[in-house]
Parts: sequence; structure tokens; C-alpha cells
Amino acid sequence: MPKYFYRLILFTLLLVAAPVVSIGMISYHIASQDIERKVNEGNAQILLQNQMRIEEVLKNVEMAAVQYLNSSLVMDSIHDPLTPEDFQTIANLGRGLYNLHSLSGVADTYLVNMEMDWMISKLGFTTIKEFSDRNVLDEYADYPQNLFWLASGSGQGKQDNGVREKEGDRIRLIVKLPMIATSTAPKALLLIDMSHSELEQDLAQDKTLGDIYILNRERVPFLSNPGSVPIQDVVMEKLRTVTDASGYFEGDAMAVNYKVSPYNNWTYASVVSIEGMTRESKKIAMLTLNVCLVIFVVIAAIAFYGSRRMYSPIRRLFVIMEQIGGEPADSKKKDEFAFIEDRFHALFSTRKQLQQQLHGQLSQMKEFFLLKLFMGQITESEFLFKSETYGFAGKGKALGVLALQIDSLQETRYMESDKELLLFAINNIVGELLPGHRLVGALLFDQSQVSLLTGDTDEPAENKAYFHQTAEQIKSKVHELLQLKTSIGISRSFFRYTDAMNAYSEALDALKRRIRLGSDIILHYDDFVPAHGDVKSLIPPLHHLEDYIVNAFTSGDAESAMEHFDHYVASITERDIQFNDYQVFMLQLVARIYQLVRNEGGRLDGLIGSNSAVTQFVKLNTVQEVSVWFKTELLPPTIAFFKKRADSEYINTAHQMVQMIHEQYDEDISLESCAAALKFHPVYLSRVFKKEIGVTFIEYLTDYRMTMAKMMLEHTDLKITEIADRLNYTNSTGFIRTFRKLTGMTPGQYRQTLSKLK
Repeated sequence: MPKYFYRLILFTLLLVAAPVVSIGMISYHIASQDIERKVNEGNAQILLQNQMRIEEVLKNVEMAAVQYLNSSLVMDSIHDPLTPEDFQTIANLGRGLYNLHSLSGVADTYLVNMEMDWMISKLGFTTIKEFSDRNVLDEYADYPQNLFWLASGSGQGKQDNGVREKEGDRIRLIVKLPMIATSTAPKALLLIDMSHSELEQDLAQDKTLGDIYILNRERVPFLSNPGSVPIQDVVMEKLRTVTDASGYFEGDAMAVNYKVSPYNNWTYASVVSIEGMTRESKKIAMLTLNVCLVIFVVIAAIAFYGSRRMYSPIRRLFVIMEQIGGEPADSKKKDEFAFIEDRFHALFSTRKQLQQQLHGQLSQMKEFFLLKLFMGQITESEFLFKSETYGFAGKGKALGVLALQIDSLQETRYMESDKELLLFAINNIVGELLPGHRLVGALLFDQSQVSLLTGDTDEPAENKAYFHQTAEQIKSKVHELLQLKTSIGISRSFFRYTDAMNAYSEALDALKRRIRLGSDIILHYDDFVPAHGDVKSLIPPLHHLEDYIVNAFTSGDAESAMEHFDHYVASITERDIQFNDYQVFMLQLVARIYQLVRNEGGRLDGLIGSNSAVTQFVKLNTVQEVSVWFKTELLPPTIAFFKKRADSEYINTAHQMVQMIHEQYDEDISLESCAAALKFHPVYLSRVFKKEIGVTFIEYLTDYRMTMAKMMLEHTDLKITEIADRLNYTNSTGFIRTFRKLTGMTPGQYRQTLSKLK
């Protein structure tokens, strides 16, 4: 059989085998990489969760320790040479230490007064000599920080920033007093030892994705999840040499994810067996191999049959080529040339794609370069070096910066979440609207759309007119397409590109004048001449207006709160101030509200459903946006919070007053005596009682006394004067008059009526 026939079969088999094997290998590689990536991502997330849980426990202990040390009891007692006779003070200090034991993970606590030579611990009140290692206290005192964590592990004494730790596993918090940094030795130390077993329970218990280890600053493991095995030496050596804050590496059949905590410089590491990670990958490999073999066998049979059918015309073609002369057909490596030709096509195609990608990224690189220019990160020499690459205009042309901001999304069809998308659309509109030889570049920067333009003259007045005309054109087009009201700030003309940062600041300063001039306008920086002379306060203190708002909050009066807020805003805006000053005053009000809510045990961020009220506030650019945000986002939930608190307080106070009437009706009880007992103003108690009970205090007291009088008339033989005396009436006449007013008959008539009914 001719040789070319075998070549044809071999070529066909190779043609089939190459894609089958490639697809199989690529499929296996993608699957294994995806599995490994998923496992690594899972390990990283689990590691982060464990870090957050452990650090939350440590931070809670730190906070409780600082609160305890800052208490008046500790601060007053730390300077006293306590003796066992001061048992009350010692008991109070010990109770505070005992409360620290209620925190998760706390095993033992020590309050050591190094100056007065006394210590309070689980052993009671002792001298410092009772402490297990006196030298450790001196080393703690020499430590440069006033609050720090020490952790040791592996049963070996280690050095931690110059402080020697005792042998054995230990996690200890050391806090010095006084806590303010000072060059003198500390007067006292608070030592809190953490429980390894409790902290281990906070680590992940599921070991499917490996073991979790925590290493101290010296990269010595001191804590791990239950059931974990010791870390391999090769892994430990690698962990001791890493310098990144987080990362991943493999060593000795183990995959390791690690994170170095900036909180206390501890290293959190997750170690998992690579064999366990690749177990599923091996199953995929076997399945892929079997499928490829089946495909290859089937295609090989088809290739053999097809090659025989194709061989006859090919052979006749070769014979014709030999008859017309030339080299034998079998010496011509047409298959190889075809492959080379395909490769050339692929290379040319790849080159073309690379050129297209480079051209597409040039605009992004130019935008990034402009961003650095506006941030003042480009020097004059660097700009001259790169200006030709990015196609900037030649040096000497006048330049100007236009900063556009959306005034407000209120009463539009857009939501606040659409703001970034709208700015992106405006940026595209500017890019398409302005000619390329005039528009150097446009980009989005800090809630603004910023454009850098060139003029065609050196005359500032003509450039100013051109920039204003361009701003009107942009503003009109944006309103036409998006139905948005916008304002544009225009800088002064400048001639050096490196002055773009100052020009951008000028454009923003011009926009801040909207607080006096209103919105939907175009503002030039050089139209505003800064005031000269002595710096004076433009706005007197507004604490009394803030107090009105706060009082309305505490009483839950929404209408009054909104009215006082409008008056507060009007008192600020009616003066000649800039938007920055306005933000300061409004931020002061936010801080006042924040403190008020916090004093009542609430969280302002929780009330408005945001991670940070301040973060929302600083994104507002106009007075209208600030006022709307206060009235829709901040004030309503805050007022509702205080109204709920006030209603609860009213009910409790009214019930206490009713209880006092029931217990003291036969005494000289009055609204003033209730106010003195409950520590409230009588007018306030009168209003609360009327609101919750429905009648006045005197009406309820009189009605209850008459009820008790009826019971005495019915069940006792007491005289009318005796009953009046028991009900604290000065004379029987007043009692009889009141009884007849409420029942329609005298006490004697009431008793006679009851006798007849019996």
C-alpha cells in the first residue's frame, strides 16, 4: 500500500487527536484551577471570619478594660496605699474585675498597683510579691505602649518586642495606668489572661477546608482550632519569612492562606492538604480521559474508512503531477506548508487585535493621565515628556476648567442611586458635543464632571466668553436629553497644564457660591472677589436654636422639630457664607443629634439604615440636597425614636402616680409631693397624667377617695366625721359636699339607701 496512504491516515488521526487532547487538557486544567480557586477563596473567607471573631473578642475585652480603668473608683483608688481594712474599696475593685470575667474568653484578671505595692486578683487582696513572676511586671512597665497584647505558644519562652513571656501558652492583655503616654513608670497595671479553650471554640470547627492557626508577632503558633495537627516545619519557615499583609503559598503537599492582622500583628493561617483539594480534580481527569479515548477510537475508525475512499483521487492527482514533471509529489510537504500558512494568518490576526486593543486603551490612559494632572501629581518635565503621546495641544494656548455638578435629583424621574450613571452619561455628552481640538479631556472626578478646554486667544475676556458659551451649550444639551438641572463652575484662564489642579479648585469654589445665588446657574471664579480685612465670625453661635430642635426631639413633636429646623437653616443661609461654612454648621447639628441618640442607648446609623450618616452627608453638594436629606432621611426616624421613648416614659410615670394615689389616698398627697418623689416638675407630671389616664390628678384622687368612702359607708359603722378624717379631709363639710357632687346624695343618705337595699 502506498506510503502517502499511511501519511493521510496519520495526518487524519493527528488532526483529530490534537483538538481532542487539547480540549481534554484544557477542560481538566480549567476545572482543576476553578476547584483550587474556589477552595482558596473559601479558605480566605473562613480565615477572615475567624480573624474577625477573634479580634472582636479581643476588642471587647480592651473596651471593657479601658472602661474599668477609667472608672472613678479605679482612678481614685490607684493612688491610695490600700490595706485589708479598706475592705469596701477592695470589694468594689474586685467586683469590677469579676465583671470582666463575664466577657467571652476572659480566664483571669490582675489589678497590680506597682507604686503602692498591692494587687487584687482571684487570690484576693495581696502584695505584689504574691504575683508568680515579679520580673515580668517590670518588663511590662518598660514596654513602650500603654495597651498591648502578648501571646506565646508551643510551650517555649519567646521574645515579643523585648518583653519576656513565661513558658507555656498564654494570651494576655496588659494596660498601664495612667493610660496617657508618659516618660515615667506606670503606677499600676491591669493584666487580663484569656482562655485558650474558649478562644479555640471561636475558631472554625469544621475542618473540611483545613486547620486554622494563629501566630504571634514572632510567628510562633499559640492557638488553633480543636483537633488540628502541628504545623509542618517547612510551612513554619515560610510563614516566618512572608512580608505581605496577606497571601497564599504551597509547600510540602500543603496549601496555605495567611493574613497578617494590622490590629496586633498576629498572623492567621489556614493550612489544607493539596491532595484533599485535588481529589475532585482527579475524578474529573479520569472522566475526561475516558471520554477522549472513546472519541479518539470512534474518529480513528471513521478516519481509516474515509482515507481509503479519499486515497484514489489523490493518487490519480499525484500521477498527473509526475507526468507533467517536477519533483515527486510525495516530497512536497504540502501539509506542513498549510500549517505554516495557517500560523501566519493567526499571527497577523493576533497583531491586528493587539493594535486595536492598544488604540482602545489609549483613551483610558489619557483619562488617567488627566486625573493625575488634576490631582497635582504630574510635574512639568513629565508632562512635556508625555504630552505628544497623548496628543495634548501645544504649549502656550490658553486653558480653562469647567466643573459640572447635578443640583438635585428631587422632583425628577431619577433615584439617588442613578447619580453616578447620570454623570457618566453627561461625560459622554460632553465628549460628543465639543470638538476635539477644543476639548483636551473630560472625566468624572469626585461627584463632578470635569472638562479641560483650550481657547484660541490670549485675551482673558474673550476666553471667558468662549468658556461661558461652551458651558451654556453643555448645560442646555444635558437638560434637553436628561431633563436635569445642573450648575457649572468655570476657572480663570491659565497657560500651563500643571496649573490644572488650581484651576479645578477654582471651578469648585465657584460652584460653592450656589448657597447664595441658587442653583441651575453658571458661575465664573473671577466674578467673586474674596473679602479682605480682619477675619470675623459671620455667624453667631446657634446653640439656642439647636436646643429648640433637641427639645422637640425629646418630646417627640415632629411638627415643632421641623419648624425649628427650618428656622435654623434660615438663620444660617441668610448670612453671606460659603457652602463649606454651611456644611460645618449642619455637620455640627448632625453630631449633636448623634450624641443625643447615643445617650438614649440608640444608634443614629441604625435609625437611618446606613453604615455612616456622615458619609451620606458629605456627598451632598447643595443647600437643597442637605435640607431634603435632613427632612427625609435623618429627622423622621430620629423623632420617631424619641417619641417611642417618650410614650414609654409617660406610661410608666403615670402608673407610678396611680400606685402612689392607691397607697397614700388617706394621707396629704398632692401633685407636688408626687413630683418630689419621682424627681419631675409638677407641670410635667400633670401633663403626663392627663395624657395617659384621661383625667387630671385631682379628679382621679377625689374619685378614688370617694370610692373608698363608699366602701367604708357600706362595710363599717364609722361616723361621717371619722370617714372624712381618714380620707384626710380637714372637715366633714368639705367631704360631704364633694361626696354629694359625685354621687348626687350625702354620705348619710347613701348609707340609708344601702340599708334599705339589704
